[in-house]
Parts: sequence; C-alpha cells; structure tokens
Amino acid sequence: MKLLHTADWHIGQLFHEYDRTYEHQSFLSWLHETLIAEKIAVLLISGDIFNLSNPSVVCVKMFYRFLKQAETVNPDLQIIITAGNHDSAARLESPKPLLEASNIHVIGLVEKKDDGSIDYEKLIIPLKDKDGTTKALCLTVPFLRMRDYHNIAEAENPYAAGVAAFYAEA
Repeated sequence: MKLLHTADWHIGQLFHEYDRTYEHQSFLSWLHETLIAEKIAVLLISGDIFNLSNPSVVCVKMFYRFLKQAETVNPDLQIIITAGNHDSAARLESPKPLLEASNIHVIGLVEKKDDGSIDYEKLIIPLKDKDGTTKALCLTVPFLRMRDYHNIAEAENPYAAGVAAFYAEA
C-alpha cells in the first residue's frame, strides 16, 4: 500500500502581490499524474490547503476539481484531508457528507462527546486496500486550537503541553 503525504499547499497565496494560481495549478497537475504513475492508494493532505480561511471561489473550485479528477481516475484512492492553521476547519468540513461518498475524508474539527471529552474514535480512519481489507489505521489530527485539548495552564508552555497530552491520550 503506497501513501503519499503532502501539506502546506496554500492555494490562493500571493507572493509579493504576484498571483500564484498558475503554480498551484501546475502542482495539482503534477500531483494528479504522480498519483496515477505511482499507483498511490492513500493521499494524505495535512493542512493549509488554502492560504486564507476564506478562500476565493477560484481557489475552492481548483481544490474540488482536483479531488474530483483524482477520484474519477482512481475510485479506490483514499484521500484524507486535515485542516491546518490557515484553513477554516468548519468551512473545510462543510462538504464532508458529499466527499465521504467518494472515499474522501475531511477532518477539520476535533469532535467532543456529550460529556465534553474528546471523541478520538472519530479521528481514526482505517486505510484499506482495493479488497476493502484494513491495512493500517490513521490518526487524523487537524491543527489543534485551544478548544481542542485540555488546557494545562500550569505548564511552562501550555500549548505544547496540551498538544502533547492530546496525542498521549489518543
């Protein structure tokens, strides 16, 4: 089972006021070709898909067009997307019900149970081969915000301590 891990696409980013749309489209074309040539089974996209939490329509279309093309060419491809600090977690998750039908999993938010505890089970995605056999489990953790983990106020670095505790508990 081949996995390809990417991150920090920053679609929509300007570089000194230079529009990088062509570069982003070239990257997505290269990635699409690579998924086919290398027979990738799982594509992991770890955050900062967009450069802004409220990306332009052009950027959003570019992203979803890529996902559709990848899924069309290889219906067995699993795509796992986690939100980064530049992404709007809720916006990224909004088409989740539609994407899951295409084997595309989006984790933008850390869900909590009724008692307020973290629902770690919702962060675990089975990685399956073409026969549907689970070969591995993927803990899909988006960029963690303070509301996502237990605050350890007495720590020297409360953020680092909270994130470490989150992973230890997972």
